[in-house]
Amino acid sequence: MSAFVDAERRLLARVLNRLVPADDAFPAAGDLGVGAFVEAAIGRAPGARRLFLEGLGAIATACQARHAKAFEDAAERDQDDVLREVQASRPEFFDALLVHAYSGYYSRPEVIRLLGIEVWPPQPRGHHLDPFDPALLATVKHRARIYRPTP
Repeated sequence: MSAFVDAERRLLARVLNRLVPADDAFPAAGDLGVGAFVEAAIGRAPGARRLFLEGLGAIATACQARHAKAFEDAAERDQDDVLREVQASRPEFFDALLVHAYSGYYSRPEVIRLLGIEVWPPQPRGHHLDPFDPALLATVKHRARIYRPTP
């Protein structure tokens, strides 16, 4: 089940572009597709969908009331003002939005590569593990039992 309709996805992408704007070689979060990460994350958390729908609605309503424009049509300065207003009035939504936005952005392979971070395997200290060789167990399989059977 999708968390958002297309209009909400577009609004979220524009909001993400203001939270993490493009800079030099780095793309903006919304343009990078972080909105799909946010949508998937809130789809797994009961109650988060409502929080985000109300928060996005508050952004759209505040921009329309303050600037008589849709958020995506407002100037960047005006968008930032609206986001500050919503941050003050809905801190729980805004905190969750920031956590998901940054988590989604900084987990993208494109961003990791641009940051120059080497990605290591998940094993301790990044050791490389060779594929498992079942022949290594041959001596163990042919050895006599070294434990007592359970009663």
